[in-house]
Amino acid sequence: MGEKADRHQYGSSLVCLLLEMQKYGAMSLRSCRNSVACMLVALGLSVRLPSHSTIRNWLCKGGLHRIKTTESVGGEYVVYVDESIVFGSEKILLILGVPTARINATRALTHSDMEVLYVGANVEWKSEHIAAELVKIAKKKPILYAVSDEGNNLCGAYKSFQCTHIADCTHVLANHLKRLYQKDADFEAFRKLIGRLRKQWNLSKANSRYMPPTMRGKMRFANIFPCVYWAQLRLAEWDNLSESVQQSLVFLKEKAGLIDSLAIVSAVFKTTCATLKNEGFGTEQKASILSELATISASTTDGKAGVFIQNCKDYLAYLDSKNTLLKQIHLLVSSDIIESFFGKFKTKINANNRTGLTEFLFTIANFSQSFSVEETKKALETIKLKDIKLSKKREKVA
Repeated sequence: MGEKADRHQYGSSLVCLLLEMQKYGAMSLRSCRNSVACMLVALGLSVRLPSHSTIRNWLCKGGLHRIKTTESVGGEYVVYVDESIVFGSEKILLILGVPTARINATRALTHSDMEVLYVGANVEWKSEHIAAELVKIAKKKPILYAVSDEGNNLCGAYKSFQCTHIADCTHVLANHLKRLYQKDADFEAFRKLIGRLRKQWNLSKANSRYMPPTMRGKMRFANIFPCVYWAQLRLAEWDNLSESVQQSLVFLKEKAGLIDSLAIVSAVFKTTCATLKNEGFGTEQKASILSELATISASTTDGKAGVFIQNCKDYLAYLDSKNTLLKQIHLLVSSDIIESFFGKFKTKINANNRTGLTEFLFTIANFSQSFSVEETKKALETIKLKDIKLSKKREKVA
């Protein structure tokens, strides 16, 4: 299937196809091989297929080749930096970049817009380690600013590197929600009652359709809103519920005031984040958000909602100051794209088997632009298995 890379027995077109297939959804290495096998049977073709371990080697080669050879498209870069715990205490550090020339102000970033500038694994990522990687990147790709959460090690790295930091909108607003509700007795009681209800109805066929959604422990103050929407639906259909269900949900009646308050806060959060995530920040986006906030503010007297609206306005003022500092008219302010890269990678790994995890990190670079046959051929010819092992060792001592 196509021209073969030097010292390789499989055609580059077949390798390219398998690399692209593995990027899709949660497909495993064996799923990729079996899918191609089924396709060949349907087409009546007889082609020898590689093993799953061979496909894995190709993926690692392709990823490492991209990280090593990605060249600047010119101009400055916006970078995204984050770390994620994968197994126990071992953490992945990922740095993504997008050239300012490639930024589209009318939509959110996608995987194909991004370049993986660095990926590594270590027990701990201190600010000096992160700053050192940013310095290496900046030698070839000037960094305009970095977007991330406000982790102490990340902020320390930006300060050391003297890089402007834009705090991610979701994390900033979620932290404001945390300050508002962390010590709120009604909120904590509401959250615990929902958790208790899930346990009671977990195996109930009759009540499963009324089950409240799962609330993540991490950033739970931003993830309570699906539960608020669920509560509103149950209250709206209260007269149609059976007596037994009503008895189990009676706490919703008791917490009706809190639910109404959270619904208003939810509208403020979604209004602000939806615009900033999809369009970024600029004069037009600021005016649109302030107009929506004014409308919500005029229709409520809720105290916590009023405080949160002011928090949102303060964040917009903060972004205004960053625009002035950077002399920009448009800023990227959401780090959802790097969270998406981490999420996609976690669907590809076996949580019960750490074998070869470190070198498999390089495959994160495969999630961005699609592979061409030419790029695939170069990756196979220029990256050796020993290069992957050496890179793995360097990451462990970083």
